[in-house]
Amino acid sequence: MAAWPLPERADLADHLLHRWREPHRSYHGVQHLAECLAAADELAAGVEERLALWFHDAVHTNTRGSDEAASATLAGHLLAGVLSPPRIDAVTRLVLLTTEHRPLPDDRIGAIVCDADLWVLGAVPQRYRQSVRQVRDEFGLSDRRWTQVRRAQLLQRLSRPIYHTPQGRAREARARANLQAELVGLTPEDAER
Repeated sequence: MAAWPLPERADLADHLLHRWREPHRSYHGVQHLAECLAAADELAAGVEERLALWFHDAVHTNTRGSDEAASATLAGHLLAGVLSPPRIDAVTRLVLLTTEHRPLPDDRIGAIVCDADLWVLGAVPQRYRQSVRQVRDEFGLSDRRWTQVRRAQLLQRLSRPIYHTPQGRAREARARANLQAELVGLTPEDAER
């Protein structure tokens, strides 16, 4: 896993790793963090972007929006006195961007964080399918409800560009192929049963 960007505060990394290793996490665990940080290396991320990735799923309860908000609040709390207020604000803003993954066109660092968080969508098909199984394990939904929720998620993701950086856009076709292949297996009839 990529190095913690604040070596003088390794205690914070230990605290966050404890959170990322919580037993209820199947997808939003250390493997996802490691993949995000590896993507951050490919995307030439800076300190704020790396910190945002370390914090972005630090709070995870499967409640979209509130998890990101709670993770941003945690970042603000734990980084107080470690970084300057403007840098803390940058980190918390980046964490919040992972709710919808819609950075503004001129938001280079926001694009890096959003792309790194979604990097697995453009992974080789085997890893992508594994990530879907991990996400499904976390949701714990019935087959019918999973099909409804997941189909809506896939259609929404496919309705707009997935990646925002040049490196991410190079993965766009594979990500779309992965999502389309999954969608084919989630027919509307399954959701109606």
